[in-house]
Amino acid sequence: MRFASLGSGSRGNATLVAAGRTLVMVDCGFSCRETERRLAKLGCSPDDLSALLVPPW
Repeated sequence: MRFASLGSGSRGNATLVAAGRTLVMVDCGFSCRETERRLAKLGCSPDDLSALLVPPW
C-alpha cells in the first residue's frame, strides 16, 4: 500500500491511497485543473482513480 499527499492546507486537501491496481483519492478540495496538475506530477491522471471519498463534514 502506498500513500501520497497532493496537498494539505487552506487552499485544499487531497490524499491518494494505492493498493495494487486500485487508486483512491480521499477528499479533494482543489479545483479540477489543480487536481489534474498535481496528479500529473505523480504520473497519474483522473482516469486512473478507482474512487473518490469525500467526507460529509
